[in-house]
Amino acid sequence: MPGVGIMYYPLRKKISRFVQIRFFIRHYYIKTIYMTNSINQSALILNMNERLFISTLDGVTENHATERLSNHNNPFIWIATHTIWARYNMLVFLGKPVKNPFEEMFENFRPYNETDAYPTLEAVKTEWEKASVLLKDALQSVTEEVIAADAPIKNPTGNFTNGGTIAFLTQHESYDIGQLAFLKKYYTSEAMKYN
Repeated sequence: MPGVGIMYYPLRKKISRFVQIRFFIRHYYIKTIYMTNSINQSALILNMNERLFISTLDGVTENHATERLSNHNNPFIWIATHTIWARYNMLVFLGKPVKNPFEEMFENFRPYNETDAYPTLEAVKTEWEKASVLLKDALQSVTEEVIAADAPIKNPTGNFTNGGTIAFLTQHESYDIGQLAFLKKYYTSEAMKYN
């Protein structure tokens, strides 16, 4: 029926135009928001780590947090505090440095010391949330120039830019959260949850 094809031709044109517009918007959005941001993959992991860290705290008591499995293992509270300290440090490499509340506690790679006054788990959660808000803002506003600039320290990845250092610190944070997840399972019999 030739008439049907002619009748629906304007509609096909409209649909085709709509698909083209959606493709352009989607392509443009991905290109500008994701593809041009060279630390997007690190940002995805850091965003996931934000909730994983909170999950590791669930069910852990203050007594659990200060207990050591052996005299050569760090307790839960040291690892958790160290993880927050490192998250605050990421801000330096994103051009948004702030005062790190745990700077002196881990200065010069200082190891665990049972005489140190570590924060409560509630304080740990509060500081994690503060650091996470600052980190999200920094990740969203950082420029490619800052990411590509040489970092003030060297890191084990071999990429000594700020972006390379963020990649290393992202891996380091994930490593710490893995330790916290192991201890959570040990103390509570409950696994860390991804959702």
